[in-house]
Amino acid sequence: MYKDYVELNGRLYALRLIDFGSERGVYFVGSAQLLSLLWDDDSGYTSDDAKWVDELIFYFIPTHYFKLSDVELRDKILDEIV
Repeated sequence: MYKDYVELNGRLYALRLIDFGSERGVYFVGSAQLLSLLWDDDSGYTSDDAKWVDELIFYFIPTHYFKLSDVELRDKILDEIV
């Protein structure tokens, strides 16, 4: 399980790097909590850094998904998007 972090507003937020297979690629996923800090429905992105973070992350997941294995997390995300 590979974890990385992204910094936003002076805080670190966990990311997971997930391999979705040779046809789909390898992407970062982040928490839905982080997503809520990136976007404001009234004004869009909360900052230029927020836009950069959003473009880095393929998919946002509930925080409790972070405890899943890479395979379980990949399968859960694929079930949600396919």
